Amino acid sequence: MLKNLKNILELTNKYIVLATPLILYSLITGIYLAISFNSGKIIIIFIALFLFFAMSVAFIAGWFKMIKDTVIGNYDENPNSLIKLFPEGVGEYFLPSAVAIVNLVVFFTIMLLLACVIGIKFIGDPGIPSHVLTKAMASTQSLKAFLMSLSAEQLAKLNLWNIHILLSTALAYFLIIFYFPVLFFKTKNPFKAFFIGLKDLFCRKFFITLGVFLIIFISYFIISIMSAISSGNLILHFCATLLNFYYVVVVAVGVFYYYYHNFVEIGKNIDTQV
Repeated sequence: MLKNLKNILELTNKYIVLATPLILYSLITGIYLAISFNSGKIIIIFIALFLFFAMSVAFIAGWFKMIKDTVIGNYDENPNSLIKLFPEGVGEYFLPSAVAIVNLVVFFTIMLLLACVIGIKFIGDPGIPSHVLTKAMASTQSLKAFLMSLSAEQLAKLNLWNIHILLSTALAYFLIIFYFPVLFFKTKNPFKAFFIGLKDLFCRKFFITLGVFLIIFISYFIISIMSAISSGNLILHFCATLLNFYYVVVVAVGVFYYYYHNFVEIGKNIDTQV
């Protein structure tokens, strides 16, 4: 495990140019959506969402293509010229990535509905209107006042709901951890890739994969806490932002690296049929 982590970090550091598309995508889409939503016009917002979807698809197609070739080791040129693979990935994987994103939206919607049904059945309704909860999130003071106004039973249910949503979200991400690696390594069919990913997840090395996911999950929360703590200091916040970008690249490279060496490299055509 430590040897694999060392290889992943070395690979990420060597091809740190992988962070460039991620940073540009985050900056461009963040500014673009902020400007579009400030207009207040429905048609502009609708067009903005459609273009945001197209930009996201292009980013996923190009970026994961770069990561795929990096992990395989087919790219021996100057690491900085790796960026040339981005447009190739957009051309090759745009349509599969677009359908994959739609599939994920449907999947997460179903998981959310299931989580709500299970939560209502086993935890119950805390009796807090949604608009009251939204208003309470406006500031630290309003949140504190809101929590103080809750009864012991409501507070207990709210805590259980938080835990339930956290675990449900973690489960959803765990189930699709191999989705994009399968799409880029084994099949361009996004529907087939979903089921192959589930098959690989549960049929082989399940507990090792679970351990890898838990490391990602826990480290994410640690970095999130660090980011929250540093938000009051401009320099620390900048460093935390860079750390977040680096972390995302390491995780993406790590998942592709783990999947390639454990599910693709050993038997090139294994699990290509469901």
